[in-house]
Amino acid sequence: MGKASGETVANDRTGMLDGAALDAQMQAALSRWHVPGAAVGVWRNGEQLTRGYGVTSLETNQPVAPDTLFQIGSISKVFTATLVMMLVEEGKLALDTPVVTYLPDLHLADETAQTSVTLRHLLTHTAGFYGDFFDDFGPGDDALSQCVAQLHTLRQYTPPGSLWAYCNAGFYLAGAVVERVTGKPFETAMRERLFAPLGLQRSFFFAHEAIVYSVAIGHNQKTPGGDEHEITRLYPLPRNVAAAGGIISCVGDLLAFARLHLNGGELNGKRLLSEDSARQMQTMQTPAANFADAYGLGWALETRDGQPIVGHGGSTNGFNAHLTLVPGQNFALAQFTNSGRGSALNDGIEKWALDAWCGIASPDPEQAPLPDEALAVFAGRYERPDGAITFTVHEGGLQRIMTLRDLLNDKEETYPPDQLQAIGEREFIVVSEGENKGSKLDFIPGDDGAPRFVRIGGRLADRV
Repeated sequence: MGKASGETVANDRTGMLDGAALDAQMQAALSRWHVPGAAVGVWRNGEQLTRGYGVTSLETNQPVAPDTLFQIGSISKVFTATLVMMLVEEGKLALDTPVVTYLPDLHLADETAQTSVTLRHLLTHTAGFYGDFFDDFGPGDDALSQCVAQLHTLRQYTPPGSLWAYCNAGFYLAGAVVERVTGKPFETAMRERLFAPLGLQRSFFFAHEAIVYSVAIGHNQKTPGGDEHEITRLYPLPRNVAAAGGIISCVGDLLAFARLHLNGGELNGKRLLSEDSARQMQTMQTPAANFADAYGLGWALETRDGQPIVGHGGSTNGFNAHLTLVPGQNFALAQFTNSGRGSALNDGIEKWALDAWCGIASPDPEQAPLPDEALAVFAGRYERPDGAITFTVHEGGLQRIMTLRDLLNDKEETYPPDQLQAIGEREFIVVSEGENKGSKLDFIPGDDGAPRFVRIGGRLADRV
C-alpha cells in the first residue's frame, strides 16, 4: 500500500512540484488511515501532476493509476450548478423564479415552500426540506421524475431561505428542472453541454460505462473507528441521485473542470460560462455553518490565511473525494480515495499541499471553553431519520455518541465517543484523536432560546 504509480510533473511557487514529497505525505497518510487506494491531481499555473497510490480493491490488488476512476459524490453538485448557470445565461432558467414555474406539477409537504422555493435556494442548500432521500426509483429515464413526485413526503424543517442545511434532494429537483427545459435526461444534458465541450473522456454516470476502465471499488471499515476495511458490495447510487452525487471520474478530468472555474468560465479557447456567472458561483450566497465559511452557487467557500478557498467534497458508499481551488494562485487539488474514512486523509493532504505549494496555513480554530452549566444547556438526545446523537457534559466539554444507519447501505452502527470543545457560544469542534478530529457542529436555538437542532455535517437533528 502507498506505492505511487505514474505521474506528470509541474511547477510550484519555489520550483518544481515535488512528486517525491507528495509520495512521502501520501504513503504516511495511507498507512495512518489504512486507506486501500487513492489518486491525487494538482494543477498550478499551467502545469499538472497526477498520481495513483495503493490498490483499487483489496480483493484484486490492482494498482491505482493516475487515471483510475472513482466516484466523486457531491462534487457532482458543482457540475449541476454549472449546468444550471449555463441555462440561465441562455435565458431558459432564472435563479429567483419559483421552481414551480418550470415544474407545475411540483408537490412539496409545505404549500408555501412549494410555491416559493427557487433554484437559488436549491443550489445553496437553503430550500429547508429534508435532503437525504435515497430511495431507488429504478434505472429508467423516468427515475428522476418519479423521485421528484415523492418529494412531498419530505419534511419541511424551515422556510426556504431562512437556514442553511445540506440538501441532496434539492439538487434532484434542480436536475429535474434541467430535464424539463432541455427535454433530455439529466445525464445526457450534462454529457452534451459540459463533459463533451471540456473533453472529459473519462467522466460517467453509469457503472456499465465505468467498468471498461481502471475503476476503484469502495471500501468501508468493518467496525466504526477501526482500521480493517471490507469491500462495499453496492457500487452504484440510484439513478435519481445523479444530479447530487452520481459522477464517476478521474483526477485529470476533475482538474479540467477546476480549470474552467479558475479561468472564469473558459477552457482551451472554449467559453462555456460567462465571467460574471463564474464569479457569482464563487460569491457568498449564505453562511454555511460548520460546513464552510459560506456557500456560493454549488461551491463551498472559505478564507484561510487571508486567501479565498473554493471547493467541495464528496462522500458515497466507500468513497471520499475532495476538490480544492485557490483562484488567486491558479491552483487546484483533486483527491480521490476508496475508503469511507478517506476524508481524514484528504483533509491532512489538503492542509499540507496548501502550505507547501501555496504558502497557506490552515490553523485549528481557537478553543473557547464554556463552564459546565453552559455546556449542560446542549446536553441531551437529538434525533434525525438515520439515528440518534447523544451529548453529555464531559471533561470540560461535550462527549458525543452517535448511533446512525448508513442510508446508502442500510447498516446501523454505534460510533466511538468523540470529545468536543467549544469554539464559540454554540459551535464545537472534535478534539479527540481519530478520523473525526477537527470536524465541527453547531446548535441552533428555537424561539425560546433553547437548542432546537444540532447541525452535524450540515444535517439537522431535533432535540428530543
